[in-house]
Amino acid sequence: MRRQLYWPSLPTDMLLAAAGALGAFAPAALAKTASMKPSEWAFHVFGFVADEKQAAILDCPDPRVILLTSRQVGKSTIAALRALYIAVHQPKSLIFMVAPIETQAGEILQKLKEFAEQLGFPLRGDGNNPRSLQLPNGSRIVARSSIARSVRGFSKASLIIVDEAAFVSTAAYRALSPILAVSQGKLWALSTPYGHNNMFAQIWHDPGNGWARFQIRASECPRLPADFLAAELRLHGELSYAQEYDCQFVSHGLQMLTREQVTAALVDQAPVPPFGLQEKTEHYYGLDLGKRQDHTALVVVELTWEYGPKNAATQALALHPKLTVRQAPRLPLDTETVSIPGFVRAAVQQYAPRYEGPKTNGTLLIDATGNGHTVVELMRRENHGLRLNPVCISSGRTAKHLKDSYLSIPRSDLLMRLKLLFERKLIKIERTAPGAEILQRELIHFETAGHQQEHDDLVMALALATWQATTDHPSLLGLPENPTVYPHRRLI
Repeated sequence: MRRQLYWPSLPTDMLLAAAGALGAFAPAALAKTASMKPSEWAFHVFGFVADEKQAAILDCPDPRVILLTSRQVGKSTIAALRALYIAVHQPKSLIFMVAPIETQAGEILQKLKEFAEQLGFPLRGDGNNPRSLQLPNGSRIVARSSIARSVRGFSKASLIIVDEAAFVSTAAYRALSPILAVSQGKLWALSTPYGHNNMFAQIWHDPGNGWARFQIRASECPRLPADFLAAELRLHGELSYAQEYDCQFVSHGLQMLTREQVTAALVDQAPVPPFGLQEKTEHYYGLDLGKRQDHTALVVVELTWEYGPKNAATQALALHPKLTVRQAPRLPLDTETVSIPGFVRAAVQQYAPRYEGPKTNGTLLIDATGNGHTVVELMRRENHGLRLNPVCISSGRTAKHLKDSYLSIPRSDLLMRLKLLFERKLIKIERTAPGAEILQRELIHFETAGHQQEHDDLVMALALATWQATTDHPSLLGLPENPTVYPHRRLI
């Protein structure tokens, strides 16, 4: 006897006959199940008993849902059930399933087909897409790869499911979003984590973007035995286990900084030095000149001092330097070169000393690599009151002086000093500073090899400013200060 899986009030054979005759689903039966939540419908129709988290995900009404999971916790089953629920109750709807490889998207479609087959629906395609299913009410489920050009041309989707979303390119997300514009459909992103440098990680770590967040670790899934997980930990090691089973975003060694290091550097307000140390405050300006597809970026770093512990022998107080990013503005693309001096002047004037206030010092480093010589000459004509150091970034090993007061600085040295400052927690970013949000994103995505999808203009401008700061004050890197910052007192 065939199991009555769909509408128990009617025999399944009679329901299918009626549906086939009308070319649609029985309205009375649809009305009965449409009032059910998706988790209730899944139990009513298939006998699927969802645990607490699965039920919350299935029933989530939010238009944007991100699901961070361990491997093998049933995320594809949940996605297939939600997709079929929408396809059944919204006639002529389009359900779009994408994954890095089309066969991966086809796995969710296959699970959906298995559920549809239990209902007795004919497993036929839509006639246009090789991996697809069309229901008798005109709803279509289509599986495609996440290559941006392969998803263009679709419209009015009721639901888009992005499987293995951490491996999907940013370009694919941009191509998918317009498909939901008219229909006001839902977007689900499902994945295990895969480092920090992808759109999935960016969505997950942005608490204010309006996405509903769900997380399922392997230890929370009753279907994964503890002895199996212990064997996986022994076999693959802690880092692999943390990513595959514990929902941790593990850096793959490509990024210069971890997200945690950048987040830890954020402060609500720049430190205010004690009155006696305010005159020692310095400002370092790093200017990275834009090319055709890059911005001209300026980062202002403020160096302040604070008192440390007292020397028991001399009774002198040690002084410790700290750096804070106060500004990180960028010029729009294709900005005229002649406007750059004014752009820098506006930033410098904000930190000019008041008439009655202490005098502050400033140094400007300009990335003059390539065609930057013109900007250097324009800046030299400016009466900006800054010590000006033109820089050529090289692939060498040591910094050296060039003619006409230019400096040659190895790129590796620039980045290593910046990395050390974050590791030593001696650099902070004022959260409300202009451009701080963009700088934070660039730092998180920045790769030493320069293969990141984000711009790196602000990162390089910051590296220039901090290079000069660490040159003037080696104690920022843990080296002896020259001259020493400890006051000497002669003992009698």
